[in-house]
Amino acid sequence: MKYRWMVIVVILAMSTLLCGCWDTIDVENLDISLIAGYDTPPSGEAGKVAVTALLAAVVEEDEKIGTYSAQTVGETRSRRAYNEPRQYTLSQLQVMLIGKDLARQGFRNIIDPNMREPRVKPSINVAVVNGRAEELLHFMAKKDIKRVSDVLISLLQIIPERAFVPRTSLFCLAADSYAPGMAVAVPVLQPADNQQGVELTGCALFAQDRMIAQLDRMETRSLVLLSGKKAHGWIPFSLYKDGQLYDEGTVFVANQRKVKVSRQGELIVFDIQVTLKGRLVEHAVVQHSSTLYEEQHLREIEEAVADDLKMQMQDFIEFMQEELRIDAIDITPYALAKWRQEIAPQLEQGFIEDVLINVDVEVILQNTGELG
Repeated sequence: MKYRWMVIVVILAMSTLLCGCWDTIDVENLDISLIAGYDTPPSGEAGKVAVTALLAAVVEEDEKIGTYSAQTVGETRSRRAYNEPRQYTLSQLQVMLIGKDLARQGFRNIIDPNMREPRVKPSINVAVVNGRAEELLHFMAKKDIKRVSDVLISLLQIIPERAFVPRTSLFCLAADSYAPGMAVAVPVLQPADNQQGVELTGCALFAQDRMIAQLDRMETRSLVLLSGKKAHGWIPFSLYKDGQLYDEGTVFVANQRKVKVSRQGELIVFDIQVTLKGRLVEHAVVQHSSTLYEEQHLREIEEAVADDLKMQMQDFIEFMQEELRIDAIDITPYALAKWRQEIAPQLEQGFIEDVLINVDVEVILQNTGELG
């Protein structure tokens, strides 16, 4: 009898556990936002912001896209409630896209509600669209509606592992863009030239919640190397002798940075050491050289890559100091650590344009393969 009661108790307990949550909502009753795009309202529509959501495929449906315009982000959610029966959830939001026009106006009105929303993770990736976010999502949907979210989420998450482009989270954008005298870099997306997908064209710089500049891929690479953001990427090279091309190829390298700050009287001096380590991916000697298999030839390639990158970084430093007039490479904190009381009041009026920035580049390559 005792054994029978024990069996009954166990069965009742298992039945209770298998019933699931009493307050659960079936997934088919949810609209799960994976990607949110923010733009200025389309021509002719009232409001200050247009929100486009890419919603997850539920049951057997495809991913779908919806756009709402209103004065605020919160009002777009309110308007949606009047004509959509499904509950809108942001708990799975992975990517935030900001249209270029809205980025130039300022993103304060879209960052604030998302940072306050507990279901939105501060680690979601942010990108600027060279155009409208809504149009980019519809463009991708026409190519393959089933893969829009996969492509954008994966591309922005792994890009530093394959190219010298920064990955920027919602938290970093919200915090760093308001730091006095500093700028934060955000990757830029647009439809690919062959119209078969999307591509990253470089990055945009934000200061005080507004986009202040857009950089191409070469400028973005210089920014990443100078700022010490961890990344990997392929870099082409060319070797010349007596004005004639005799070797060209590609290296794959990872970067690291060291910064030293000192003073020469009133002048603050930054010395940046950029080190790149990796391997020789390919090279094609135009004319046969006996140095093809020698260590000296590899040293020549290292020097060629280092010289090219150093020149590009020096150009970017000049552009940053003379035109941007703001720290885009994250070196100001090194000076603040030593002379905060003196420097902090200068950051709003101008600081980075009055310092001396030196850069040196070292490239260390490994020669792989039987032929090198």
